[in-house]
Amino acid sequence: MASRLHSLLHHHLGKPARIISLVLTLSLLAAPAAAADPGDPGGSGSSVAPDSSTGSNPASSTEASPSGSSSGSSSARPSAIGTGAASGKGWRGVPVSSARASSQPCASLMFVGVRGSGEKAPYGTTITGIRDALASRWQGRGTVRQVWLDYQASDPLTLRNASMSSLLFDQTMPSTEYFDSAATGATRLSALLTSQSKRCPREWVVLAGFSQGAQAITEALARTDVSTRLAGAILAGNPDHHPGQNVQELSGTAPLNSIGLAALLYYLRGQVGDAGENRGAQVRTLIQTTIDVHKGSFDMSAARTDIADHQALIPATAYPGTFSICLAGDPVCDAAPAMARILTMQSTLDSELQSGLVVHRRYTPQVLRATLDAVAARANAVGAAASQGRPVPRGQTIGVQSGSWGRPQVLVAIGAGLVGLALGIAGGVLVGVRRSGRRRVPVERNLTD
Repeated sequence: MASRLHSLLHHHLGKPARIISLVLTLSLLAAPAAAADPGDPGGSGSSVAPDSSTGSNPASSTEASPSGSSSGSSSARPSAIGTGAASGKGWRGVPVSSARASSQPCASLMFVGVRGSGEKAPYGTTITGIRDALASRWQGRGTVRQVWLDYQASDPLTLRNASMSSLLFDQTMPSTEYFDSAATGATRLSALLTSQSKRCPREWVVLAGFSQGAQAITEALARTDVSTRLAGAILAGNPDHHPGQNVQELSGTAPLNSIGLAALLYYLRGQVGDAGENRGAQVRTLIQTTIDVHKGSFDMSAARTDIADHQALIPATAYPGTFSICLAGDPVCDAAPAMARILTMQSTLDSELQSGLVVHRRYTPQVLRATLDAVAARANAVGAAASQGRPVPRGQTIGVQSGSWGRPQVLVAIGAGLVGLALGIAGGVLVGVRRSGRRRVPVERNLTD
């Protein structure tokens, strides 16, 4: 298999840099999620949770973007939760942009939504669905304010203008519109979390991001300590997803060894850098590392170092409240299978794009049900305590009743990522063992009265 891939890489692909050109194009083109798959009745075009009576999409607005804003959202009006859903009455307020968060009164919880690439402010379709689903689970105690992150959310098609050779071999990561957009989102989110923590010292936060939005949250968590007040973080279709990430995975179907677009690029850059300055050695390392990734073989320690170097490593302290969802076949968070099919000529780029787009648009409330239940349980615990005049102190474990989550489950060690993994090569196509309803939930003590 290795010799066949070597031959293919040189004969079929030509320059080694085209490996990443294919991966980046395949993975990032899947990011925009403008509409639901017509064949999916529970698709992302439906942002209303089963028990919610809210409208699904943001309407137009006259709210002006803050000075310096790059969101292009001056005509977008944030949508409020519909008043017909009694359980979500605490979420009725209209969300404001991150630049205007200080204009809101402090609350029990601050919900921050981060839309995906190319989606319209405030939330985009997927995050609107997540927001509505959490609101429908709200038990009406405590208060919630809503904020949308004002950032560019650049179209990943802009990567076509990037130098793949520079992305792979330059010692310093070159500037690109897409990665700069994600970095700006992470910086603005970090600033928001820091400023609002000082302003509202008793407030907890719930974060939700899709695609590039999940990447922005990941990189904000890497640089901002919110572990003592994180009620929940939902990362759907995350380009920074990788094996051993400090996240819980209650929903999703991707194999436990799946690696996303951005994390893969960081890993490859790190391996190439370790090969020294000789370009020939760098190229050989790139090819060998690519083959290893095809086989599901990762140097976990090196990968974590490489990802940390790009400020994309979620700290272990954020594990209890951070939840990642990746669907098998989504090339944004599970890039290796598509790469293998292309490199072994089992599929074409166009075919992978078509199938990948369909999967990437399916992060619906139905798919995320277990994750939403877990985050809602944590949020309701915070809200209930606040409504009784006893806010949960920062740093204290959030207690939930076992009935909220079902049967008590055992804590899985932080950083475990490859448990139950079985990966091989069959017919030239990378095959990963899917999760079979495996859930990883920490045992948490109940709040004391």
